[in-house]
Amino acid sequence: MEKIVLKAQKRTVFGKKNKILRQKGLIPAVLYGKKIEENYPLEVKAQDFRNVYKKAGDTNIIDLVFEDQGKEQVKSVLVQDVSSHFLNGLPMHIDFYEVEMSQLIKAHIPINFIGESPAVAAKGGILIKSMNEIEVEALPKDLPHEISVDISVLAEFNQTIYVRDIKFPPNVKILVAGDTPVASISKPITEEELEEELGKAKTVEEVEVAGEAEREQREEVEGESSQQKEEISSQEEK
Repeated sequence: MEKIVLKAQKRTVFGKKNKILRQKGLIPAVLYGKKIEENYPLEVKAQDFRNVYKKAGDTNIIDLVFEDQGKEQVKSVLVQDVSSHFLNGLPMHIDFYEVEMSQLIKAHIPINFIGESPAVAAKGGILIKSMNEIEVEALPKDLPHEISVDISVLAEFNQTIYVRDIKFPPNVKILVAGDTPVASISKPITEEELEEELGKAKTVEEVEVAGEAEREQREEVEGESSQQKEEISSQEEK
């Protein structure tokens, strides 16, 4: 696999001053790992990171290159976390985690659904995706970028693809039970069934409202009864 390289620089501004970096087209970042005593502050060009992240995602190794004390450093890292702006979705901060290439790591691999289900295309079935990622364990170099799941095998209603049906790359251990459903086909709901379901929901809501009203009325009566008892007790003491 082609190496994915991202150049970075040591960061010297922190906190609210990071806003200045972002205005210059840079993203503040931090590097950490088992062999790194203190988190190492970095900054990367926003455009460079977007290009690299598109290729690597959260599961492919990135060679992070930066200069430290006059020496070029190359760290094998994974993108551990990306904090994005709540409005425009642009990256605001990045966490890089240095991995040890000889040690197994756990990761959540995204699922890529491919193909077309005949039960959906020809029969109007509803595709239900029960999972969008699968947890696995492997050496960093063996982590797949994604897991492809072909839904073209789903030709009938109520058919299901389970984890055990998926072909995983060699040297990758699946950490999810084999009988866990990944995708299935549900029969399309008719207008009559929809009305019936809506009717049931309405009935349940009415019962809940009635129950709440009954509870409030009971509490009110109990409160009045308690007050009356207190008044009688007070009169007897007098």
